[in-house]
Amino acid sequence: MAHDHKHSTAAFSVAHVNRLFLWGIVLNSLYIVVELWYGWRQDSTALLSDAVHNIGDISGLFLAYIAFRLLRVKANRTFTYGFKKASVLAAFLNSILLAFAIGAIAWEGVQHIIFPVSTDGYVIMIVAAVGVVVNFASAYFFHNKKDADLNIKAAYWHLMADALVSLGVVVAGLIIQYTGWYWVDGLVAVVVAVVILVSTWDLFRDSVVGILDGVPATVDTGEIKRHLLAIDGVEDVHHVHIWSISTNENGLTAHIRVSDFSQIPTVKEKIKQELEAHQIGHSTLEFETEKGDCPACS
Repeated sequence: MAHDHKHSTAAFSVAHVNRLFLWGIVLNSLYIVVELWYGWRQDSTALLSDAVHNIGDISGLFLAYIAFRLLRVKANRTFTYGFKKASVLAAFLNSILLAFAIGAIAWEGVQHIIFPVSTDGYVIMIVAAVGVVVNFASAYFFHNKKDADLNIKAAYWHLMADALVSLGVVVAGLIIQYTGWYWVDGLVAVVVAVVILVSTWDLFRDSVVGILDGVPATVDTGEIKRHLLAIDGVEDVHHVHIWSISTNENGLTAHIRVSDFSQIPTVKEKIKQELEAHQIGHSTLEFETEKGDCPACS
């Protein structure tokens, strides 16, 4: 049974992804040093808040890098899945760190709106323009793999948001340079806080669902059942449980009722193929006949 599934993803090399994260960390760290320096020298909350935003994303990149390293840890008697779940935990910690950044940025921004401070709009424009280039370049690293993993997706969208925020800071610098409206610097900081909040919410929600073994947002249980029921020989699908083993691997257990046990090898192979197309690479199936009972379902 061939289907085109919008949620299917290509396999990727963990080692390659690790290198992408390292490049992203190094490139953005160098830029943050520059941004913090000029933000401090110019007393610009726009630059400093953007730097804090970038620091939050670097922490996320670093946590994601550690999580991908842990994916290579072999399973043992205690951790039968290895440390794959660490990637979900990393995404959750990243969202919490960004939440703290939101509060700090918003507070400083409000202070500079109420008590404007003289800043050099031209310097703000130049530094922020460099940030646009750095963040877009970093996001490009992850573009082709953003749909394969929650952490990669988070890194991609955070970097894209950073690029847009930096572009906003460029505009703020332009306004300050030609109008002398120094309060705009604080306003931009507040806008940055809102951008972080919006961009972080989905990450927080998806990571909490993953920690609690809920159904991943990329998986539609109803759609999966419909496709499995369309397989020749499958009479019923029930007692279905789907969860995240890691940010790029999902698991499923289900009871499959067939009309004849002799069909199981063929039906099982088709089911596995169908589940693979729905981002489920690990599945445990229990087969039943029409006359069989299901104690777990009673």
